[in-house]
Amino acid sequence: MASGSVNRRIAESAGIVMVTILASRFLGFAREWTVAHQIGSNASTDAYYAAFTLPDFLNYLVAGGALTVTFIPLFARYAAEGNEDEAWGVFSTVITTMGVLLLALVALGEVFAPALARIIAPGFNPAERSHVIFLTRVMMPAQCFFYLGGILSAVQYAKARFLIPSLAPVIYNLGVIAGGFFLSARIGVAGFAVGVLGGAFVGNFLLQIYGARRLGARFRPRLDWRHPGFRHFVKLTLPIMLALSIVYTDDWILRWFASYLPAASITWLSYAKTLMRVPQGVVGQAVGVASFPFLAQLFAEKKFDALNQTINSTVKALLFMLLPISALSIVESRPVVYLVFSHTRLRGADFGSTAAALGLFSAAMFAWGVQGILARSFYASHDTLTPAIAGTSLTFLALPVYWLLARHWQFRGLAAASSIAVIAYAATLFFLLNRRTHNREAGRLLVFFLKVLIASGAAAGAALAALRPLESHIAWTTTGGAFIVLVPATLAGLLAFVAAAKLLRVRELGGYVRSLGSVLRRAG
Repeated sequence: MASGSVNRRIAESAGIVMVTILASRFLGFAREWTVAHQIGSNASTDAYYAAFTLPDFLNYLVAGGALTVTFIPLFARYAAEGNEDEAWGVFSTVITTMGVLLLALVALGEVFAPALARIIAPGFNPAERSHVIFLTRVMMPAQCFFYLGGILSAVQYAKARFLIPSLAPVIYNLGVIAGGFFLSARIGVAGFAVGVLGGAFVGNFLLQIYGARRLGARFRPRLDWRHPGFRHFVKLTLPIMLALSIVYTDDWILRWFASYLPAASITWLSYAKTLMRVPQGVVGQAVGVASFPFLAQLFAEKKFDALNQTINSTVKALLFMLLPISALSIVESRPVVYLVFSHTRLRGADFGSTAAALGLFSAAMFAWGVQGILARSFYASHDTLTPAIAGTSLTFLALPVYWLLARHWQFRGLAAASSIAVIAYAATLFFLLNRRTHNREAGRLLVFFLKVLIASGAAAGAALAALRPLESHIAWTTTGGAFIVLVPATLAGLLAFVAAAKLLRVRELGGYVRSLGSVLRRAG
């Protein structure tokens, strides 16, 4: 498989995934907007977001979120050997064993939710903690659907089928929005929790059964723990299950520290991080999801030069797209928040606080995207231990940073600590991966990063220069006014970025512009 062919296939697949992730991220924002519109920003919304911690942890504990990066390389290896029957046997054992384990953990979580809530949100008062317990118990069973959907999606990804798995978060977010919109007037924020359960059942479970059956998936309840394929799956999965990587724990850490801060701090951080994840997910997650099956296939076929070239080109593309978006998000955070939240129950300090957190989170937008590619590069080579050790080590090293910055700057400090930790994690993975693969292009990749970073700084400066006079003449604290100032400021920033990239002789500029146009035409 030629490197150029792989890159074209990744770009085509990324185009498909990008459209569905764009819809998912838009609906993810719409989900948060509905919370802000129906409930606002207060102690009950803090309890709602805190209640996700235990269900998320259970999903993480059985590696539900990592199934696509542990099962795909295993399935790809069997496919490369022409032994797909064995792959379906391992699939049956994995889904049976881990499903039983998750059911047991959900039952324990329901029973011990009161005790666990004291650990999740230690700073909450008894009434707030009681609310967390109730919401946690409502949402806990959804993790069974997330897990089953994860393994069914992994099968489809392994076959380079991206559409139906990518629709799962779209349906899920629609379920949450519907639950909140139709039920919150009667049962408050619990309506959103009911929506979480319904959305997970339809989008992450029922739809993925349909997608897997279309590919001829074969499942029979099976507990063949001695099968070498299942043992290899456990070997790959255990490091992720036992690790506490900063990528997964960041949300939990933010909520834990923010539970000691004034009411609405968790909500401001949640709104801001959701906004940051829209462009980061559309670009970074789309490229990561689309590239991983090809990385796994190249490793299975022992085409290591092509693997290195694919990793380099993919990281470059991510940096080229995410760095300028990150820079613009930092300087445009205030009008962006007013654009999206003006017609909600948010008032006064809510806007400024959410905007401040958005700017700080956006500083690490590029790192969130790049770490996904770098971690998947390890996973493609059947190494889940290295990212797990690196991520866990950084989590414990970062805890004093979260504490110190939260103590001095409260929720702003937490957002800054989050960005520092994720950037450090991405840099660590980059160093470790290049030592592993003996990447001869690592130096050029760093030069590329610096050039695009400088060009992104020029974009931020141009956007800020355009914003200041516009904000002094236009009432930008409304939806329409924010849109009016954002359009010319963003255009000025993008033009400055392209001009700076040309001056800095970023050779990939023309190719990226042509590729982007091609992807958009296919998506349309």
